[in-house]
Amino acid sequence: MIAVVGLDHRRARVEARGRLTFTDDRLATALRALGDDQWIDEAVILSTCNRTEVYLASQHPDEALHSARRLLEDTFERAGHAEAGIAAHGASVISVAPVAALSQVELAQALYAHEGVPVAHHLYEVAAGLRSMVIGEPQILGQVRAALAAAEAEQVVGDELRALFTGALKIGKRVRTETEINRADVSVAGLGVRAAREALGELRGKTALLIGAGRTNQLSGGLLRAEEIGAVIVANRSVESAAALAGQLDGRAVALDQIAPAIAEADLIISATAAPHLVLSAEMIATGRAGRQTPLVVVDLAVPGDVAAEVAALPGVTLLTLDTLRDMSDPDAHTDPAVVASLRGRERDIEQSRQIIAEGLREYARGQTMRLAVPGITALRRHVDLSEEQELARALAQLDHLSERDRAIIERFGSRLVDKMFHHLVRRIRSLAEYDEIPPDVTMRVLAQLFAEPATRDHDAES
Repeated sequence: MIAVVGLDHRRARVEARGRLTFTDDRLATALRALGDDQWIDEAVILSTCNRTEVYLASQHPDEALHSARRLLEDTFERAGHAEAGIAAHGASVISVAPVAALSQVELAQALYAHEGVPVAHHLYEVAAGLRSMVIGEPQILGQVRAALAAAEAEQVVGDELRALFTGALKIGKRVRTETEINRADVSVAGLGVRAAREALGELRGKTALLIGAGRTNQLSGGLLRAEEIGAVIVANRSVESAAALAGQLDGRAVALDQIAPAIAEADLIISATAAPHLVLSAEMIATGRAGRQTPLVVVDLAVPGDVAAEVAALPGVTLLTLDTLRDMSDPDAHTDPAVVASLRGRERDIEQSRQIIAEGLREYARGQTMRLAVPGITALRRHVDLSEEQELARALAQLDHLSERDRAIIERFGSRLVDKMFHHLVRRIRSLAEYDEIPPDVTMRVLAQLFAEPATRDHDAES
């Protein structure tokens, strides 16, 4: 049985999601912990800025889900203690604002869980981009692929989850090939740039400060150039990385600890780092804007967040976080007719995507039914072959007058009878698997009863 437990941007605040971000060594450690659990046969962790989900395969799904929940709860609690420590002692870049209170109750309310085919439905929609904050964003497909690769590297994934994720990747690719759901401006970065343009009126001739030189700001920078941004400044802890991105954008680079002058120039700040602490405080923004009256838009695309919540209270400053941007993916949140038309025009792509997913789920359910039936059919075949062998030996012992030719005919008769019986049985199972009105779990319960290893009885050998 497969299962999943996790949370996403629909159910949890960015602060909560930030506590459950698994990357690099933290991901490997968590996968090994799941692999060592007695109730878990296979595990994959999908962790992005907008979701953290633990996928499981287990003969004991209730116990496996309990173990995965405990892992998430422990990770959440440890991250909370780490945040408190940073807040108490300060970070290397800024003075950190107080950490927002988060509780295990909030985590429990945010977590969702599924078992069986609904897990496949959920992951297929994730891979297709239908469950992303920005519908159709392209990055999620690579993240799903990376999640499977990480589990493979730790040797905690097997046939069941491999089939699930391979199917999801196939469907995700089909959706992007057969629909236009992943247009170039579809991404969290695209939504952030679009929201900034609406807030500032236009971006042409403005100055943008990009904090962080990773994939998100690479996308942001490209979109800003398309908007004819006036100047781009890139700040990063690694000046070499900042310089590389700045070179691509015809901008200039600064060290992360020397951004005060850049803040003074900026009309737009987009921050997307992987820092475990806040990068921009209200004090830094206020100091940088001293004496300046023009509006400033700050877009925080990081998980955990880079920008202190108090920045939103500064005069002339608009703070956009992933949580506020989530609401702006709704067409009704916009006044720009072009933006509204773009968002509403995607309904056809979404419907096409759902049809592709439905086809994929039918194929997945058929494959699962056949795959899960194989051990039972194999066990029954062994039992029948043994019974045939025993009965044939008894019969031939009473027919010792037969010639070798006649004995061979009787042996072939028994073998062909069994072969035809199982050929018909497998064909009927395949037909049952393709009959969509019968839920696969019902089919499997019936097959489990039919193909259970027959009990050996003493009187069988005596009859």
